[in-house]
Amino acid sequence: MVAATSKDTNTRFSAESILARSYRFSNYVRLGLGLVFAGAVLATGIGRFHLILIQAEAVGTLVYLFLGLLGLYFMRGGRIPRRFARIAILLDFTTLGAIFGVVCSSSSEDAFQMIGNMPVYAIFFISIGYSALLGSPRYTLFITLYAGLLYAMGLLLAGQSGVIFGGKPDPINSILSLPNAVLQTLFILLTGSIVAAVLQMHRGLSRIAEDHGEEKAQLIESLKQRRQKLANHALELEKTTADFKQFVEDTTGRIETQAAALEQANAVSEELTASATSTSETVKSQSEGIERMATESEQLRGIIERVVRSNDSLNRSARESMESMQSTGQAIEETMGSLRNLEQAFASVQQITGIMTEIADKTNLLSLNASIEAARAGDAGRGFAVVATEVSKLADYTAENVRRIGEIVEQSLQTIASARSHADNAVSQAEHQRTRTRETEEQVRTTSKLLKSQNEILENLIAELEVQRDRAGAVLTTAREQIEGQKELARTMASLDTEVSRINDASSRLKQGIDSIAHQSYELRELSQG
Repeated sequence: MVAATSKDTNTRFSAESILARSYRFSNYVRLGLGLVFAGAVLATGIGRFHLILIQAEAVGTLVYLFLGLLGLYFMRGGRIPRRFARIAILLDFTTLGAIFGVVCSSSSEDAFQMIGNMPVYAIFFISIGYSALLGSPRYTLFITLYAGLLYAMGLLLAGQSGVIFGGKPDPINSILSLPNAVLQTLFILLTGSIVAAVLQMHRGLSRIAEDHGEEKAQLIESLKQRRQKLANHALELEKTTADFKQFVEDTTGRIETQAAALEQANAVSEELTASATSTSETVKSQSEGIERMATESEQLRGIIERVVRSNDSLNRSARESMESMQSTGQAIEETMGSLRNLEQAFASVQQITGIMTEIADKTNLLSLNASIEAARAGDAGRGFAVVATEVSKLADYTAENVRRIGEIVEQSLQTIASARSHADNAVSQAEHQRTRTRETEEQVRTTSKLLKSQNEILENLIAELEVQRDRAGAVLTTAREQIEGQKELARTMASLDTEVSRINDASSRLKQGIDSIAHQSYELRELSQG
């Protein structure tokens, strides 16, 4: 019952909040119309304020803005001023009808334009629309009739001011279509009637929804009580099942423990039997193996002696290779010294080519100066000019040869650098090979020591094999006696394990039945809490 009361309170608060938003939205529409009127007055009324149309729109703008601001004041804090909202909408239509009537009564031209002004005609429909936001079908119908009356009065005033209502409209002679005028009035009335009918239908559906909501709340409360009882029974059944399940699990655990112990004992017995059999066979094969090992050990001793001799020969080869590599390294070092000396010599040649290039440049400059002086001397210096020309050619020839020598020297230096790089690599490889040879020699020495130790161990092993061969004969006899006893014990344990397995299977089936009952009890409790 408390839940139903809380639900009704929440529904009422939700309905009031929706109604408050509707009232605020209708007031915002009013403010928007006021701003639209203000924009129209400012756009078209500058310099034309003496016109009755502009004056009427200015008065309408002030009324709409005043009512909109007053509505913001009354609706602050989420309040719902129902009386003010209805009076404000009535004043909206009165202002709109007054503007329409005043303009229609001023002159036939103004009346013709006003009746044909679709934005003004649309404002009637907009006003009817936001009057429906108050949620009263009767008030909406009343406002619709009032709007249709105001529009019809405007048409009558237009007729008195000179507008003619005929069959075909004629703007020049201020003739309007009478059917269109009648239809416009009827459209206002029809639209308002439809909106009022929709509101009435919505209110009826809301009442039906509220009645169904109360019935559902009572049904839900009854279902909650039944579900609680069902949950209590399910808990008791689940608790009883859990206790019985614990008892069966404990019993099954003990049986499984005994079965596991029997299986383990049986397995141990079988393993002992198998082990004794395997031991007997192993001892037998071991005796035969010892005989073979003794023979093969003698052969292995001979092989080890030959490996020792081969290892000594390898050691001598490694020392000789080491000495050869040292000689090679010294030869490479000497080659590196020769390359460095050759590189220094070519560097000196490069310096000489630089000096020759400088001499050629100075000779060429001297030839140029001589040619200039010969030109100044005229005929007297003609022979001197010839000499200067030859000197210039010699300087160019010398410069060209010096350039070629420089290129040759540069290529030679690059070749020497490449050779020195290869020599460095050869030195590095020789040093690496020397290191590897030292390591090989050391490994050969270590191998020789290990082979000698292995030979000593092998001799001791041959002696021990003789002793173990005698002991294996005694173990073989004892193992055969143990095999017979283990077989008898294994048969007894297998019979006992079969009986325990049967008891364990029956306990498992009982446990599965209890698990099924517990699962059904859990599903019943989940369904009751559902």
